[in-house]
Amino acid sequence: MNRKRIAIVGALLAVLLAALILAGTAGRRGGKQPEEIGPADGRDFVRAVLDYDAGTRTLRGTQTMTLTNRTGVLLEEIVLRAYMNGWDGAQVLVSGASVGGEAVSLAQDADDPTVLRAACNWAPGETMELTFTLRIKHAKADGAALIQLPGLAMWENGAWREDEYDALADPSYAQTFDYTVCVDGETAAQMRGARDASFALAAGVKTRSRSVGSVQVTAMAQDASTAGTLLAQAKAALESLEAIGLPYPYDALTVVQSDTGREDGLALSGLIALNAGADRETLRRRLTRLIARETFGILIENDPWNAPWLSETLASSAELLAYRKLKGTAAYEERLYGEIELSTRLTRPYGVTVGAGTAHFGGDAEMTQVLRDQGAAMLLGIEQAVGGETFMSALQSYIRDNAGGVAAKEDLAAALREASGSSWDGYLTDGLSF
Repeated sequence: MNRKRIAIVGALLAVLLAALILAGTAGRRGGKQPEEIGPADGRDFVRAVLDYDAGTRTLRGTQTMTLTNRTGVLLEEIVLRAYMNGWDGAQVLVSGASVGGEAVSLAQDADDPTVLRAACNWAPGETMELTFTLRIKHAKADGAALIQLPGLAMWENGAWREDEYDALADPSYAQTFDYTVCVDGETAAQMRGARDASFALAAGVKTRSRSVGSVQVTAMAQDASTAGTLLAQAKAALESLEAIGLPYPYDALTVVQSDTGREDGLALSGLIALNAGADRETLRRRLTRLIARETFGILIENDPWNAPWLSETLASSAELLAYRKLKGTAAYEERLYGEIELSTRLTRPYGVTVGAGTAHFGGDAEMTQVLRDQGAAMLLGIEQAVGGETFMSALQSYIRDNAGGVAAKEDLAAALREASGSSWDGYLTDGLSF
């Protein structure tokens, strides 16, 4: 094994550690290892034990999933998804699968290798253990490489999520679960209530960590200065959202420097990745949106293929309201009328609307601008009509009522109706389709 100096950072519980430096035989970081979490009642559990070869960019080992059929119906297959590792130059291979100690076939779909299927007879309420050998080769990365383990693709009412892979769709899942990942004999990442089992790894990087209120924040970048900048801007973003009544939903947050191919970056469970080349103001805005998306697209799941606005538009609205709280009304209105509302007057191709699914957008830049700017203008129109306090009360009710579940437009409309005493269904319908 090529034992280069490697940093592996994931979403760890704040009561444990937020980051570990795995330094190879040259000398591992000393100190007490965090106690591994294990299966708990009420949620599925994933445990992976892997070894990393930096020379071939490959993780090899086993993954075990303790799963319960909570659908109330007999299921004849288990479907897993492996989204993030489908980038150019990357591979995910599984073999040697077993359920309850009996060998089963775990095959990848020929037309979409992100879909993995295992045939079984899975009775309602039955808990089973699915184990398989896993090999992940990640793509070359500018900054940290992002790794995502295969996860259960359960959606709602016993249906499996089998949509064709779409690089614009957020790689999240409907069921929350707990996970722990061990790499080269040490606990690398673990989290309770996750939607994805993801972590970052890179050679020769620097990490910085601090507590922000009750949240343990870690930044990981190519140099100490960039790590410090990311940490400072993550702190500012967390505090600005807390100030408007939207606290961070998890115990720990890791921010990594990585080229995700997306304008804003990528939000995962307790893990944010973004290009760190922007100025500090831009970084803070992007981090604020990404942190808010952990609430509106991970704590609360939505349909990332067909309704990405529920994540991105709500997060962008939260960022603008946090900006107003931080910078004042004059600066907010300058942004609102100079940047945001301008997007509502641009001509778009047919079907490119705030409420469109990912298939309608020509790329990340177009989708981000429409969902972020045009979508925020739509929602902030409601905020202007009902008042800031009422609007925030609606968002807080929406979070409280849907945390850990799957939400739709009707749930947001219900929260707005409850808080304001008026129906906004028609306004939302018009705004999503114009």
